[in-house]
Amino acid sequence: MPSGVFQIQAKDSVVRLGAFDAVNAIQNLSFDPTFNEENFSELGNPNFTATSRSPETSGSFEVTATGSIPSVLARLIFNYTTQSYLFDPATGGNTYSITEDDFENAIFDVLNLKRPGGTFDQALVVPNAQLTGFSLRADATGTASETYTFEADRQEAYYKPYHDMVSVPLITVTATTADIPAAFSTINSGTHHIMKVFKDDEEFDSTVATWSDLDTITVTGGGFELIAPFNRLTALLYKISAGAFPTIFYPTTARFVKGDRIDVWLVNSGTTTTDANRLLKCQSADMNIDLTRDALQQIKRNDNLNTTYWRGLNYPLNITATLVVNEVDLSLWAGLEGQTLNETADVDTIDANNLMDLVSFETQKLELRYYRQGNETALATIVVTDMDINGFGDAQQVGGRLERTIGLTGSNMTIVGTTS
Repeated sequence: MPSGVFQIQAKDSVVRLGAFDAVNAIQNLSFDPTFNEENFSELGNPNFTATSRSPETSGSFEVTATGSIPSVLARLIFNYTTQSYLFDPATGGNTYSITEDDFENAIFDVLNLKRPGGTFDQALVVPNAQLTGFSLRADATGTASETYTFEADRQEAYYKPYHDMVSVPLITVTATTADIPAAFSTINSGTHHIMKVFKDDEEFDSTVATWSDLDTITVTGGGFELIAPFNRLTALLYKISAGAFPTIFYPTTARFVKGDRIDVWLVNSGTTTTDANRLLKCQSADMNIDLTRDALQQIKRNDNLNTTYWRGLNYPLNITATLVVNEVDLSLWAGLEGQTLNETADVDTIDANNLMDLVSFETQKLELRYYRQGNETALATIVVTDMDINGFGDAQQVGGRLERTIGLTGSNMTIVGTTS
């Protein structure tokens, strides 16, 4: 390591998701490995005689909102039938449509590439990570953000000359051979060495995985599936001659999204969202998509020191949201109960439209739209159509204003992006 380097700062690190470019606007990245140690002892011995370890790791990364949620998620969602990711490296962009069904196969590789002291010479890789949730945060005074969390079984760090790394999805050819897709044609035996090949959770190192052609890898004893759904095959490669430190890629023209570039609607589920029913008094919006996964395990001899072979996603999803609004009248509240206020109501008999209670709330639709600025096409639209209000609270103080906090829960969502 170069002399005089005492720390690695944010400027010294970028995140690459598999084979895709370094993600833009990363604010925070964290890893939390655990070893799950089990100590063994014996009669007559005052000390532990051995320790068994089952390593796991978890982590998260935070992204400043740029309207690129569809683009980021598309890099994480794998299709076992086509052996490709939802993200298209040829067209890039942000134009993807994602529903809750797509999260089941959100499995990807996280690569953290580092250059302490200005020299690109280190890399950390978490292969076969699975998305365990993501959350959105926006308020009227600050910059919006998203946080993505993941879990995996291993975490490995490499020093040069192995540090310029990439993880590429492979296409099955035979039971022991697989090709690098045409979209990654610049990656081949002339540019990269093989570090490892993964068949789902099973690992093959470079003693059994070799280049058999310019873009074909042969794996001794591979046993790849030859009919759909195929295996998720990935090759962890490193450059023969290391290149420059990766540049940051921006899927949209926005560098950040603030509260004045977001629209929030909360309307009855069957209501069309228009500017007329926009929730203009919203102060903050938080949404959490919890992808609860079970670590599925098996008894099987392997070199990975872990029995987890998949983390199964449980449905229905648990989508929660919290909105804080400035309360100025009851018209909004009446709308959430499917009522239209009647100012000319009969004074002798209470008009039901003018009565709001706790039992009349209808199923709601929550919609968030992210913009670069002004009234152009939204960069990203997030819609949860089946939300129910599960609670609310009022807070009022001297010298302040009445704020109402609305809690919602649902399971059905759609995320749609555009390239702008």
